[in-house]
Amino acid sequence: MTYPKLRVAVIGNGMIANAAHIPAYRNLSDRVEIVAVADTRLQAAQETAARYGIAKWYDDPQQMLDEVHPDWVSVCTPNNYHKHWSIQALRAGAHVLCEKPIALRLQDAQEIYAEADRAGKLFFPCQSMRFSSDIQAAKKIFDSGRLGEVYFSDIEIIRRRGVPTWGMFHMKKHNFGGPFCDLGVHFLDSALYILGSPKMHSVSGGAFCKIANLGENVETSLADSGAPAGTFTPRPYDYHEFDVEDFSAGSMIFENNMILNFKFSWAVNLPNGGHMDFAGDKGGMRASPLQIWTNLDGYQVDVKPHTYAMSQYQNVPFSGHWYMIEHIERCIRGEEEYLVKREEALNICAIIEAFYLSAEKKRPVLIQELQSME
Repeated sequence: MTYPKLRVAVIGNGMIANAAHIPAYRNLSDRVEIVAVADTRLQAAQETAARYGIAKWYDDPQQMLDEVHPDWVSVCTPNNYHKHWSIQALRAGAHVLCEKPIALRLQDAQEIYAEADRAGKLFFPCQSMRFSSDIQAAKKIFDSGRLGEVYFSDIEIIRRRGVPTWGMFHMKKHNFGGPFCDLGVHFLDSALYILGSPKMHSVSGGAFCKIANLGENVETSLADSGAPAGTFTPRPYDYHEFDVEDFSAGSMIFENNMILNFKFSWAVNLPNGGHMDFAGDKGGMRASPLQIWTNLDGYQVDVKPHTYAMSQYQNVPFSGHWYMIEHIERCIRGEEEYLVKREEALNICAIIEAFYLSAEKKRPVLIQELQSME
């Protein structure tokens, strides 16, 4: 079937827009057309437009929305502007794909979805990690019941020295938080998706800044800091501006009594690595790389299932965005239902808000303490 092309605009023209969103849209050039880009830094908008042959660029995203009237908008700004530009794009009549985290407070996320309902448009949280073959396989294994009742989970992503140095990630007034917002939100979303999205009961955690604000003269790489495809028109980085956490850790309790321990880092004196582990009464599982620990005929066995990439994108930087944007295009056409459900996204935003409150107040925070529209 032949469809009219969806007209896409991108707000925020930094690394993730240039390395992930725009290449994924260009991969669908028979169905999608990028008509404009906007960034409050005019140079970033101009260079992005020139790099990809995009006809229009703006240093005022609102002017772009008013003049271009796109069908679909990617919001790729720093975190503190996700809510504003998502709502403005919805009001302009566009479906919205918003980078993670969609909001830093539960009520803010609820307001975005309420605006999408009023506008009659679709809102898509950008949880691209869900689209990996290992995560999809782990979800299938969990749903099969092979693990039994999962009562403990342990997740971490450790960058020994991996501070993003090309944007505003390190500045609280623009990004609100550090690795918990940047890395943790992906791992938490994928872990809870696998586990059937249990609802958070309470969070207890700490946020530390011990290394990244010291200005160490230590050699690092862009890939180690989350930019495997390089950077594009980077903002000058100054470690004196660093005022978010560089390490976060803690524990969560869910309404089904499961405990989840976590640690997320941009800079810590621990080895690089990451995992999502789940312990059930019938078996255990590591989600990536996928492994199963169980018993068979009286023997302890370790199983390593073979999973295969879902398409040819397995070697593409930010391949999750390519799978996700293909899926979203079909959702907008009415052919599929989006993988990330509203209640799942709201649960993640509640966890983010509760974590930072816990770190500030130095005590556990219950979900009942969060202000909600409900």
